[in-house]
Order: sequence, then structure tokens, then C-alpha cells
Amino acid sequence: MASRRNFIQQSSLAGIAIGIQGKFPFLNSGNKIFSFESPYFKLKLTRERPEFSFFSTDSLGGGQFSVSPILNNEEKPGLPYESRLTSKRISYYHKERKKDPPIWEFKMHPKSFSIRTRWSGNEKITPLSMSFAQKINHCTVLGNMPGKNQMKFPCLLHFPGMGTFRIYCNDPAVTLFYDADRYVKDPFVKIVLQPADVNHSDITYKFVSVAIYPEIERIKGDNRYDGFRRNYINMFQMNPRIQALANNSASDNCTFTVFLYSEMARQTPELVEGFTAMDMVRNTLDKYFEGMKGYGEVGYPNVDGGWASKFDSLDSAPSLIISACNYVIDSKDLIWANKNYEHIRKWVIKMMATDKNGDGIVEYGYSGNSGSWSGKVQPANWWDNIGFGHDDAYSNALVYRACSLMADLALLLNKPEDREGYLEFAGKLKNNYFDRFYNPDSGVLGGWRSEDGKLHDYYFLFVNSTAICYGLIEDEKAKAIMKRLLQKMKDVGYTDFRLGLPGNLIPVPKEDYTNFNKRFGYDSFQVYENGGATGCYAYFTISALYKLGMQKEANEILMPMLESYKEGRFQGYCPDSNMTKDWKTWKGECWGYEGFLVDNFFVFLALTD
Repeated sequence: MASRRNFIQQSSLAGIAIGIQGKFPFLNSGNKIFSFESPYFKLKLTRERPEFSFFSTDSLGGGQFSVSPILNNEEKPGLPYESRLTSKRISYYHKERKKDPPIWEFKMHPKSFSIRTRWSGNEKITPLSMSFAQKINHCTVLGNMPGKNQMKFPCLLHFPGMGTFRIYCNDPAVTLFYDADRYVKDPFVKIVLQPADVNHSDITYKFVSVAIYPEIERIKGDNRYDGFRRNYINMFQMNPRIQALANNSASDNCTFTVFLYSEMARQTPELVEGFTAMDMVRNTLDKYFEGMKGYGEVGYPNVDGGWASKFDSLDSAPSLIISACNYVIDSKDLIWANKNYEHIRKWVIKMMATDKNGDGIVEYGYSGNSGSWSGKVQPANWWDNIGFGHDDAYSNALVYRACSLMADLALLLNKPEDREGYLEFAGKLKNNYFDRFYNPDSGVLGGWRSEDGKLHDYYFLFVNSTAICYGLIEDEKAKAIMKRLLQKMKDVGYTDFRLGLPGNLIPVPKEDYTNFNKRFGYDSFQVYENGGATGCYAYFTISALYKLGMQKEANEILMPMLESYKEGRFQGYCPDSNMTKDWKTWKGECWGYEGFLVDNFFVFLALTD
């Protein structure tokens, strides 16, 4: 009933716009095409059958329609159609039954359009399919997925860098078919609207143009932040085949990135009526509770080889724990919390058990010693080509956050003994953290201390800033560290913040690299994870600077990045290249491969800090 009420409400609102509809009529663009354009979207439909030949949107109403990601439909035509055009709608009839109601009918308004399908007891109607080229735009559908390739209404259809539609349906029993695949000649995202049939004789779908982002008073009316407005929800991409949040809609679900979604979801406005970004986090966690594996966990399979390690990454367990805590603390869903608490607690126990010597510092199963890597196994964390091992400074910062949040969760659930245990472990970790990882020679934290006692320090921006953001370093020491890192950036000549930030400022040598392929940074400084520039994890550096009152320095990094987000420089393919924009050298040469990596858009959270 709620879905139907929402649909009726939206339909009523759309009716208000009919009065100005005459400004945006359907146009006959020739013998084969009908066209419609308003400031918010531009569509073209073929005359022969209900099929889009052009589909573009601009949710900010700026009329930017240079990109249409629609893929040509190579499927054979269905029923023999005849189309009729008026200023407000285009209708498709069966050629031999022109007195029947239209089989498909499209009606346009400036900020919305509807698609109606009716069944009159005759032939089976062909579904309305829309396929979008991932190489042009990594669009996604966001919402509640009851099963593989099934999306409930209402939901979102989001085009990164372009805009978003809320999609409604008047029939609560109807779902949207949603699929995506990158392992084909033409990687695609596909949605299919179910046609009317004997059980659903009259279905109306409504697409409403929206822009979803937190309202921040200080940036209102400032078009420098349009990249933020168009791309804020880029962080969320739903893989339709596993019904979980992933790197993109046709890529891996990574266990160690779930916490990023949850941190972002805390500041994300409601997506559609009754459904939030945090609901997607909860649904993703439910899949992990059911036994789903993600990249970063032993047993995770995929066509590229899975997670090649005898051990779960050190950041996987804290990522899941942080996410579960964020969900409960944000939603106050104590029923879900009590139902799943023991499962979450088992993650905590497993995480703490990797602290073999009882000092509060969790340890990875591989030594992290220089020269110990075979090129066939993976290290301790997200930065999966760099030899993080044994005592990993980044993962332990997440462990501290996880234990601190678990203490808050235990307080909510009235579990005082558990709370004391979490606080005790967090306190021990914090007491030992700085001495374990601080390098007095460089003035910053190293990345990991290997089993042989060596501290591996390559001026890792993300390691230092994550520890500062999550409260492991006192402010005076933290400010000295950040000043040292900023000075080091100047010393090594990294000044173009439009590219994002490198993970490390000096080269990681061959003996500390785990992937023996130059394409992924082996003996190749500024390529991929070996100092490559990216939006990934830049949030923590910017946020740490804000936290320490260094607003000028934070803005000097953030504002050029926002310029790049506005121009789409963190997504898609570079011209005449198979390399993508998610990783670049310091000169701007592309070395990415995902095409779209959601982690690049976590930086928007800094605007809410």
C-alpha cells in the first residue's frame, strides 16, 4: 500500500507540470525517430517499436545531454507496431488491432515521464528493455532486491556524472529486472520493464528526475559544487547478481570496503520514500550473515582468481563490524541488532584472535618481510599489491574504530561486560599504536612493521590520515605528522590535486611489492597502487586536516578535486586507451582498469565534516 500511495502522490505532483508541458512537446525528428527534450532529460524513441535510441539526463536541469549511454538493441522485433504521436505522448498499437488500447504509451513532463502498458487479452507483449553501455556510463539501479536480478519499486536509476531517476510502479506485485555484466564484448547494465499480461493488465511506470545529496548551506548556489551534486550517490553501486553493494554494478563485492558505504550512508538523504542508503548497507550485511564471501576473504571466488591468500585480509572483519555498528546506531534498529549481535560478536572475536602476542595490535599471517612475497599471494589490506604484512598500521586503525563502535553498540543493547571487553582491547591498541608505527626519522607513521622488526615507511598518506581521523593520534602529534606529509608532497613535486592523491609519496621497491607485473606498479612508481593518483582514500587526508583545524590546506586539495568530479575525470576510459581514469600517474596518464571504482567518490563525505 505504501508503494501505491507514493505512486499516487508522485502522479499528482506531476500533474501540476502539465500546464507547462506545451513548452516541451514530442518532436518528429524524421521518419524513424520521435524526440523529447526538457532541461532535465532528453529521449528519442523509434517509430517502429517502443525502443529508446537516445537516453540522457541532467538532474540539475542544466540541459547537458552530450552523452547517451544507450546500447543498440540487437534483439529481434516483437509485435508488429503502429505508432501515433501527439504533443504530449507517443502510443504504440498492434498494427492489426488499432481499436485496442495502446500496448505501450509514453507520456512526458518536464521533470518526469511515464510508461504505461495495457493488455487486451491477445498476444503476449514483448518486455521493454533498456541496455546501457558501461564503457560510456557506469549506471546502476539502487533499491531493495528480493532476489537475483529482481528490484522492488520504488527504486533509483542513477547515471554517474549525469543524474538520477526515481522509478515508481502502480502495481506492487511487479518488480524490475536488473542485470549487469563486464565480462562480455560490450559491458552493459540492463533494466527490463515487465509488460502487461493477464495477471497485470494495466501497469504504469513513472520516472522522476531527482538529484540526491546532502543540503549544505554554505555551498548553495555555488556551481563549483555541481560535481558533488551530480555524483554524491556514486559511492553506491548494486551488483544485481549478488544483491549487494560492490565496486560497481558489474564488479566485485569487497568485504573491506563495506565500512566506506556505511560511513557515507550516515550522511545520505533518503533515496526513495521509505528506503535509505543505510538500508542497502543492512541488506548487504545480511548477505554476509548468510555466508556470502567478498574479495578480501578466504574462499571468495571470481573469474579473475579470487582472494589469493591463506588468511582473510586484516581490514575485512573491522569493515563488517564498523558497518553493522553504524547501521544500528544510525537507524536505531534494535530488533535487527539483537537478532544479529552474536554473529557480529563472532566477527569481533575472530578479529581480536589475530593479536597473537596480546599487545592489542592484530597481525596478518604473512610476515611482510622484504623479499618474502612470491607474486602469487595477497597482503593484509585494500592496497592489495603492496606488501603490508604482520603488524599493519592501516588495518589496526580500523580495528580501533570497530572496537570503539562495538562498545557503543553494547551500551545500546545493555551488555556491560561485552562493552568493557571492547574498550579494554581498544585501549591496549591505542596505547601501543604510536610507538609501534611512528618513524622518528621521517616524522610520520610507517605502513607496517614486518615480522623481522623492520618498519616499512613510504610516506603513506592514507595510513597516517586514517589513524588521525579515527582518534589514534593526539592532536599535537597529528598536526606535526600532517605538516610533514604536506611538506613531503611539495618536496617530491606532487602539486596537481585535480588528480586526487597518491597512496604513497616515495616508491615502494620491488622487494615490498606483491604483484610482479609492471602494469600494476611493480618497479613502476606512479603506476596504480605504487604512488598512483586517485580519489580513493583522499577523504581521510582531507578530513584529518579539517579535524586538526587546517582548513586552508584541506581546501587546497578538495577544491581542485571537485573541479575534476564536475568534469568526470575519475570515471570512464581515457581516449584511445584501454586504461581507465580511476588511477593516474602524476602527469595524468591513465592506469586504472575498473572504469568506475566507487571508492573514488568517498571524498564527498569531507564536505559534510
